[in-house]
Amino acid sequence: MSDNCLHIVPLHKEDYPNAELKAKEILEWFQKKGIVEKELSACILSKDKKGYRFKPNITSIFNEGELWAYRDKYCIYGLELVFEKRTVFHPQEGAYLVIDCPNCNKTIDEQLGYEWISDWYENKGKDYQNCPICKEKRHLTEYHIEPTWAFSNIGISLWNTHWDLKSDFLNEMKQLFGTEIIIVPVRI
Repeated sequence: MSDNCLHIVPLHKEDYPNAELKAKEILEWFQKKGIVEKELSACILSKDKKGYRFKPNITSIFNEGELWAYRDKYCIYGLELVFEKRTVFHPQEGAYLVIDCPNCNKTIDEQLGYEWISDWYENKGKDYQNCPICKEKRHLTEYHIEPTWAFSNIGISLWNTHWDLKSDFLNEMKQLFGTEIIIVPVRI
């Protein structure tokens, strides 16, 4: 069985302000709802970080809500908070990339797209890029990207859960972040 996760990322152009404070607020929301444990544990797919293991009430945020039988204390099954630096939330390592200009709808060269992402990630002051075809300057988050990718200095990841999130939960995440959100499904 492979691992999977859902990244939930706010859609914005500049670095999200007070990302650490917002991450704490989101964690408190999950804890008040009885969805995650209070203590950090090795429940996410990372050697260097820990997350918050899900409790049975995790089922409340999914349309298909039964508990999964394979969960145990050694399983990857938890909430990861990302807020320390700019992060590229992508569907998988080595994922293909199709970037279309929102102005002319032409596809950008894949290698150029990876360069744009690298420039954004390294915070080189190149968050806005000119389409090589129509020359329109847009923020990286304004380009249409398939499969779905997201770019932010804050986000959350739900490890090894269902993917069918309830609209009420998604609306609460939008309210917590104060912006639209992007969902990036990942299968590893």
